[in-house]
Amino acid sequence: MEYFDADASVADRIEALERIVAEERDARLILEEQLQELFADLDRIDVPELQTLLQQIADSRLQQEVQETRESSRRESRRAMRDYSQMRNSRLVNGGFTESRASQILQIEDQVRMDALQAEYAAQRDGTELNRLDQAYDYQATLRDRLGDADFEKYLRAHGSQASVTVREVIGSSPANRAGLRPGDQIVSYGGDRVFNMVELKSAAFDGDPGEDVIVDIERDGQRMQLVLPRGPIGITGSGAGLNYRYPFGG
Repeated sequence: MEYFDADASVADRIEALERIVAEERDARLILEEQLQELFADLDRIDVPELQTLLQQIADSRLQQEVQETRESSRRESRRAMRDYSQMRNSRLVNGGFTESRASQILQIEDQVRMDALQAEYAAQRDGTELNRLDQAYDYQATLRDRLGDADFEKYLRAHGSQASVTVREVIGSSPANRAGLRPGDQIVSYGGDRVFNMVELKSAAFDGDPGEDVIVDIERDGQRMQLVLPRGPIGITGSGAGLNYRYPFGG
């Protein structure tokens, strides 16, 4: 739009003002023509066609929103997977493992988990009924064998699990009672072999020559002690890593 100079002569300012008014009139005429053309187009569109057009616009917007939601869910899923992987690694590092060893252990754990699931799959296809508790102990035993006792103990503690057998009850007149075992004692090893759960303890106690003296390492109130028990049934109830440790059931 043209602007006139306030310092110009009166005649020049009047002439400039007339040009401005003419430009505005021409612009208004153009706008009126465009409006008339739009009204004409609307008159040519019947109601069903207009409804269809509006529905197409709505569907397009809905599809866009659905696509955006899916993309957002995928991003959240990828971030959750990264966070879970980092959490697994951090748990081991905080438990005393180096970054390198933690990475190795996670690879071992993943392989043992997949082997366990493959065994479960094969058993199901063969119609074999599986005992979930036995599966959990087998899984733990395999992981222990792959890691070694020292790292397996550290691994259990890093996951907040027991690394020994906790004595819950001592049966009266049992070898355990006569040897001085008490509820709350932690059985660490039996005959020099590290034990992490009741299955391993029972297996060790029932192996070998019945009645032979066996040294049992325990922990009581933070102090390590040794007791002597005859090989055979000990006479306790208890819990260990096998009862508290997670097993990767699923697909």
